[in-house]
Amino acid sequence: MEKLSLAALLDEDREMVLANIAADRSLPAAQAALEKAIDRVMYRYVERCDDEAQRDCAQHVLQTMKNTLPMMDTVGEAKVWKKQYEAPKKGVKLRPLGWACLVAGGVLVLAAALGALIAGRMSGPLALLRTLLPAVLGGGALFWAGIQAGRPNKKRESPDDAAVRTEYLVDAEKAWHCLRGAMLLADGQLERVREEGEAKRQQQAMDAPAGEVPPKALELFAELLESAYATEDENAREAAASIRFYLHNAGVDALDYEQGREGWFEFLPAAKPGTIRPALAAGGRLLRKGLASDKR
Repeated sequence: MEKLSLAALLDEDREMVLANIAADRSLPAAQAALEKAIDRVMYRYVERCDDEAQRDCAQHVLQTMKNTLPMMDTVGEAKVWKKQYEAPKKGVKLRPLGWACLVAGGVLVLAAALGALIAGRMSGPLALLRTLLPAVLGGGALFWAGIQAGRPNKKRESPDDAAVRTEYLVDAEKAWHCLRGAMLLADGQLERVREEGEAKRQQQAMDAPAGEVPPKALELFAELLESAYATEDENAREAAASIRFYLHNAGVDALDYEQGREGWFEFLPAAKPGTIRPALAAGGRLLRKGLASDKR
């Protein structure tokens, strides 16, 4: 099975990731670019990996990585934007209502003056009333206009109230190294999962019978081979050859004694070396020890 690496898959997209971050260095945009890179790595790893346990582990690790990206560690620059404070202008400032009262007051006072001139030629209380009424109304209007001119604004911005906005800009290289470091850590975790799976498969292979031959059948075949090796009868020899052929098709080899295989045999003292019962092995692994004779 091909040994995949998350970091190697990420390295294939290095230029693209750096370009995406450089296009918009704000924290949200940079995080979106890194999350997209993680998704691409996850997709290709799951597509190429043949081991289900490693695929599941990779998906879990990469999804966790997306949710815990330490973006603040990648900030390379911070820009502070502050709204310029404008001091209030000095002088009298009237609202439209104030200007209307000022004009109306002036007109009424002028009318009162004209009324006084006319009242000088006329006599009686009515003439006096016509003179005093415009004067009183005009004075009131002028007084109201003066109040409006002297009243401060309801809300006047101070320098401390000026709007301040801070924008954090991501350093593309820092972001890349941060993401690649996380990928290396994830590769370490996947390697442990890979080793655990390999150890489990080896243990299962050791515990399982060889090929399609169960342990009791191996014991029976070993005894039949021992009986066939003990006689010079031609039929027994043919039976031994048939058993060896059957075992070979089932993935089990019947091996005679020779130098280098001493650990696979038990020995009986004899005048010359020879095989009494062949050893049974599968895939280079001993299943059942053989019996041989040798000078001991």
